[in-house]
Amino acid sequence: MFAQTQIGTLLHEEHLQTIRSLQRLEDFLANQSPKRPPDLSKPEVRKILGDVLGDLAKEVDRHFTFEEDNLFTILTEQGEMGIVMMLSEEHGVIRPLALELAEEAEAALGGDGFTADGWPEFHERARELCEREVFHIQKEEMGLLAAISALVDGETDSRLASEYRLLAAGA
Repeated sequence: MFAQTQIGTLLHEEHLQTIRSLQRLEDFLANQSPKRPPDLSKPEVRKILGDVLGDLAKEVDRHFTFEEDNLFTILTEQGEMGIVMMLSEEHGVIRPLALELAEEAEAALGGDGFTADGWPEFHERARELCEREVFHIQKEEMGLLAAISALVDGETDSRLASEYRLLAAGA
Protein backbone atom coordinates (compact mmCIF):
# COMPACT_ATOMS: atom_id res chain seq x y z
CA MET A 1 0.00 0.00 0.00
CA PHE A 2 1.14 3.58 -0.50
CA ALA A 3 1.32 6.47 1.96
CA GLN A 4 -1.61 8.77 1.44
CA THR A 5 -0.85 12.40 0.69
CA GLN A 6 -3.07 15.32 1.67
CA ILE A 7 -4.08 15.95 -1.92
CA GLY A 8 -4.57 12.22 -2.45
CA THR A 9 -6.89 12.11 0.55
CA LEU A 10 -8.92 15.04 -0.78
CA LEU A 11 -9.22 13.46 -4.22
CA HIS A 12 -10.17 10.11 -2.67
CA GLU A 13 -12.91 11.74 -0.57
CA GLU A 14 -14.25 13.47 -3.65
CA HIS A 15 -14.16 10.18 -5.56
CA LEU A 16 -16.37 8.65 -2.87
CA GLN A 17 -18.79 11.57 -3.09
CA THR A 18 -18.90 11.28 -6.88
CA ILE A 19 -19.57 7.55 -6.67
CA ARG A 20 -22.52 8.25 -4.33
CA SER A 21 -23.91 10.76 -6.84
CA LEU A 22 -23.41 8.33 -9.70
CA GLN A 23 -25.16 5.61 -7.72
CA ARG A 24 -28.17 7.87 -7.19
CA LEU A 25 -28.23 8.64 -10.91
CA GLU A 26 -27.86 4.95 -11.82
CA ASP A 27 -30.66 3.99 -9.43
CA PHE A 28 -32.89 6.65 -10.96
CA LEU A 29 -32.13 5.47 -14.49
CA ALA A 30 -32.72 1.83 -13.55
CA ASN A 31 -36.21 2.81 -12.36
CA GLN A 32 -37.02 4.82 -15.48
CA SER A 33 -38.01 3.26 -18.74
CA PRO A 34 -35.73 4.40 -21.52
CA LYS A 35 -38.82 4.44 -23.74
CA ARG A 36 -40.91 6.93 -21.75
CA PRO A 37 -39.68 10.28 -20.41
CA PRO A 38 -39.88 10.71 -16.64
CA ASP A 39 -42.58 12.76 -14.96
CA LEU A 40 -40.85 16.08 -14.33
CA SER A 41 -43.62 17.22 -12.02
CA LYS A 42 -42.29 14.84 -9.34
CA PRO A 43 -39.89 16.63 -6.95
CA GLU A 44 -37.60 13.60 -6.63
CA VAL A 45 -37.21 13.44 -10.43
CA ARG A 46 -36.44 17.16 -10.59
CA LYS A 47 -33.90 16.79 -7.79
CA ILE A 48 -32.05 13.93 -9.45
CA LEU A 49 -31.96 15.58 -12.84
CA GLY A 50 -31.22 19.06 -11.57
CA ASP A 51 -29.13 18.73 -8.46
CA VAL A 52 -27.36 15.43 -8.95
CA LEU A 53 -26.59 15.80 -12.63
CA GLY A 54 -25.85 19.53 -12.40
CA ASP A 55 -23.63 19.17 -9.34
CA LEU A 56 -21.94 16.12 -10.81
CA ALA A 57 -21.04 17.98 -14.00
CA LYS A 58 -19.58 20.92 -12.05
CA GLU A 59 -17.67 18.57 -9.77
CA VAL A 60 -16.25 16.56 -12.66
CA ASP A 61 -15.19 19.71 -14.50
CA ARG A 62 -13.51 21.21 -11.41
CA HIS A 63 -11.84 17.94 -10.43
CA PHE A 64 -10.52 17.24 -13.93
CA THR A 65 -9.31 20.80 -14.44
CA PHE A 66 -7.37 20.70 -11.17
CA GLU A 67 -5.74 17.41 -12.08
CA GLU A 68 -4.82 18.61 -15.58
CA ASP A 69 -3.49 21.99 -14.46
CA ASN A 70 -1.57 20.74 -11.44
CA LEU A 71 -1.04 17.01 -11.06
CA PHE A 72 -0.60 16.07 -14.69
CA THR A 73 2.05 18.75 -15.05
CA ILE A 74 4.01 17.33 -12.13
CA LEU A 75 3.69 13.77 -13.40
CA THR A 76 4.68 14.76 -16.94
CA GLU A 77 7.77 16.57 -15.64
CA GLN A 78 8.76 13.32 -13.94
CA GLY A 79 8.26 11.23 -17.05
CA GLU A 80 4.93 9.62 -16.12
CA MET A 81 3.35 10.16 -19.54
CA GLY A 82 1.39 6.89 -19.69
CA ILE A 83 -1.02 7.61 -16.88
CA VAL A 84 -1.31 11.27 -17.88
CA MET A 85 -2.23 10.37 -21.46
CA MET A 86 -4.73 7.71 -20.41
CA LEU A 87 -6.51 9.90 -17.85
CA SER A 88 -6.43 12.97 -20.12
CA GLU A 89 -8.06 10.99 -22.90
CA GLU A 90 -10.80 9.87 -20.53
CA HIS A 91 -11.28 13.44 -19.28
CA GLY A 92 -11.79 14.45 -22.90
CA VAL A 93 -14.74 12.06 -23.16
CA ILE A 94 -16.29 12.25 -19.68
CA ARG A 95 -16.21 16.02 -19.12
CA PRO A 96 -18.15 17.04 -22.26
CA LEU A 97 -20.62 14.19 -21.72
CA ALA A 98 -21.32 15.29 -18.12
CA LEU A 99 -21.66 18.95 -19.11
CA GLU A 100 -23.93 18.18 -22.08
CA LEU A 101 -26.20 15.96 -19.98
CA ALA A 102 -26.44 18.62 -17.27
CA GLU A 103 -27.38 21.25 -19.90
CA GLU A 104 -29.97 18.95 -21.46
CA ALA A 105 -31.48 18.14 -18.05
CA GLU A 106 -31.60 21.84 -17.18
CA ALA A 107 -33.30 22.63 -20.48
CA ALA A 108 -35.86 19.85 -19.97
CA LEU A 109 -36.56 21.02 -16.41
CA GLY A 110 -36.93 24.62 -17.50
CA GLY A 111 -38.96 23.91 -20.60
CA ASP A 112 -41.34 21.29 -21.87
CA GLY A 113 -39.47 18.25 -20.57
CA PHE A 114 -37.84 15.55 -22.62
CA THR A 115 -39.16 14.61 -26.02
CA ALA A 116 -40.15 11.04 -26.75
CA ASP A 117 -37.17 10.82 -29.10
CA GLY A 118 -34.72 12.70 -26.88
CA TRP A 119 -35.28 10.78 -23.65
CA PRO A 120 -34.01 7.37 -24.86
CA GLU A 121 -30.76 8.96 -26.05
CA PHE A 122 -30.41 10.97 -22.83
CA HIS A 123 -31.08 7.83 -20.76
CA GLU A 124 -28.44 5.85 -22.66
CA ARG A 125 -25.83 8.62 -22.46
CA ALA A 126 -26.47 9.13 -18.72
CA ARG A 127 -25.89 5.41 -18.14
CA GLU A 128 -22.72 5.69 -20.21
CA LEU A 129 -21.57 8.59 -18.03
CA CYS A 130 -22.06 6.50 -14.90
CA GLU A 131 -20.09 3.58 -16.31
CA ARG A 132 -17.24 5.67 -17.68
CA GLU A 133 -16.86 7.80 -14.56
CA VAL A 134 -16.85 4.83 -12.16
CA PHE A 135 -14.21 3.08 -14.26
CA HIS A 136 -12.21 6.32 -14.44
CA ILE A 137 -12.35 6.74 -10.67
CA GLN A 138 -11.09 3.18 -10.22
CA LYS A 139 -8.07 3.98 -12.40
CA GLU A 140 -7.37 7.16 -10.47
CA GLU A 141 -7.67 5.33 -7.17
CA MET A 142 -5.22 2.63 -8.26
CA GLY A 143 -2.83 4.64 -10.42
CA LEU A 144 -3.01 8.38 -9.91
CA LEU A 145 -3.11 8.36 -6.10
CA ALA A 146 -0.15 5.97 -5.99
CA ALA A 147 1.79 8.14 -8.44
CA ILE A 148 1.06 11.25 -6.39
CA SER A 149 2.25 9.48 -3.26
CA ALA A 150 5.49 8.43 -4.94
CA LEU A 151 6.26 11.62 -6.85
CA VAL A 152 4.87 14.61 -4.94
CA ASP A 153 7.03 16.02 -2.13
CA GLY A 154 5.54 17.17 1.16
CA GLU A 155 5.73 20.89 0.43
CA THR A 156 4.05 20.51 -2.94
CA ASP A 157 1.46 18.22 -1.41
CA SER A 158 0.56 20.84 1.21
CA ARG A 159 0.34 23.58 -1.42
CA LEU A 160 -1.84 21.47 -3.72
CA ALA A 161 -4.13 20.44 -0.87
CA SER A 162 -4.60 24.08 0.16
CA GLU A 163 -5.34 25.12 -3.41
CA TYR A 164 -7.81 22.27 -3.86
CA ARG A 165 -9.63 23.07 -0.62
CA LEU A 166 -10.03 26.68 -1.77
CA LEU A 167 -11.21 25.56 -5.20
CA ALA A 168 -13.71 23.11 -3.72
CA ALA A 169 -15.00 25.71 -1.26
CA GLY A 170 -15.69 28.10 -4.10
CA ALA A 171 -17.69 25.52 -6.06
